[in-house]
Amino acid sequence: MKIDFFSALTLFSGLLGIAQERTYVRSCDFLEIEASIETEPVRSDDDAADDICIWENPTDATKSIVVATDKKYGLITYDLDGKKLHEYPIGRANNVALFLPNNVLKNKRPLICASNRTAETISFAFLNPNGTLTDFQDLSVPLREVYGIATYVAEQPYIFISTKKGKVWQYQVGLKNNSVQIALVRKLNFGKTVEGLVVDPDNQKLYVAEEERGLWQLNALPWKTPEKVMVLHVNKTCLKPDFEGLALREEPDGSGYIILSVQGSNAYAFIDRQSLALKAVIQIKDGVVDGVQETDGLDVTSLQTPMFPNGILIVQDGYNNNKAQNFKYIDWNRIKSAMSL
Repeated sequence: MKIDFFSALTLFSGLLGIAQERTYVRSCDFLEIEASIETEPVRSDDDAADDICIWENPTDATKSIVVATDKKYGLITYDLDGKKLHEYPIGRANNVALFLPNNVLKNKRPLICASNRTAETISFAFLNPNGTLTDFQDLSVPLREVYGIATYVAEQPYIFISTKKGKVWQYQVGLKNNSVQIALVRKLNFGKTVEGLVVDPDNQKLYVAEEERGLWQLNALPWKTPEKVMVLHVNKTCLKPDFEGLALREEPDGSGYIILSVQGSNAYAFIDRQSLALKAVIQIKDGVVDGVQETDGLDVTSLQTPMFPNGILIVQDGYNNNKAQNFKYIDWNRIKSAMSL
């Protein structure tokens, strides 16, 4: 596939937008839930586990796969029981996302995308139903300390990638004979470190977690003025910095939640997808498995299995009882119950 660079350079000018200091939510109280199960720890010690993405197997949800990062080693795949399936030493993979098979990119298998700080690249691989990753490819980007990553499919497939200096660049993605091509189409800048990124495809909105400042909303399409809107400020009470991982829970009726890791509060903010109202701030306490502290990345899905009949939230655990870090799986029904949904 030949990528249409379609005057990509012309998209850069006039697209920075004017930030609006409009905050929709201001206060919160903590709710508490317990995790259901946990994964085997990552290979590396100390601050190593970071982010995850979930592939829902369309023919058998119980065989869905979790792809995770060990930012001192590479990528890991897990099953829904938390068992480690495979490990791939690709370097300092920080955040991970995926393109589901779709008719725009024309990928027949899920395409995994990871920010890789070893050589400042985006690492790509195809995910197979047995949890193996194949056809690895690295594409260099002219950025330092690549950090967050998110995917978006509209009239074209896109990747957003962020840096510790607050840059967020948007690339158009193409695929030819399993070879990935990227073309830069937009540059965005924020004041400080940005890691968490997620796109709401139905509403064409990109959400950006600026770690020490707050959560931003802006247009996801590259030719539109971003129109930055501050959705949620950090504060010194219950929304303590850093703002980290982001995920989107989508419901069939168009409702849902933007879920944000509030790392300094060991908590997660649940923001209404439509109104942008803060609905809950939840902490994960000790239970059958230990509680969760200082989460970086997270992901959520509405897959249905006997263990997770209404979906699953997966979060990184920064402590894991002082062992190597891992990831915790939370039954969505526990979240619904806590929020009285």
